[in-house]
Amino acid sequence: MSEGINFSNDLARAVIMVGLPFPNVFSGDLIAKRKYIETTTLENGGTKQQAMERAKEFYENICMKAVNQSVGRAIRNINDYAVIYLIDSRYQRTNIQDKLSGWIKKRLLKHYNDVSATIGPTMKFFASKKAH
Repeated sequence: MSEGINFSNDLARAVIMVGLPFPNVFSGDLIAKRKYIETTTLENGGTKQQAMERAKEFYENICMKAVNQSVGRAIRNINDYAVIYLIDSRYQRTNIQDKLSGWIKKRLLKHYNDVSATIGPTMKFFASKKAH
């Protein structure tokens, strides 16, 4: 549900992203776009490695746009709040974290292998919201 639906205020207080929503790499549109990126890079003096990296970057950007849009479904105004769980070891990667919206990235709590470590911060977060 990355587009078209808003869950503002009490309609959503948590977003759970399980995995990364990469698009189908075999779709005709993506194949054509990848070829265009690679060809253009090579024609402009880039190497095969650079061409492949730019195509990979494009593919990751599509995925991370969907992540950022999905997370934003629950936070629709300045007074809104939600807990966001990013569940996939790939969220540990710098290249993936760098593509998260800045407001998400600066608030990351990293509990990669200890789910119970998220309970305390989550409880504290919601308790602070009730106090207001």
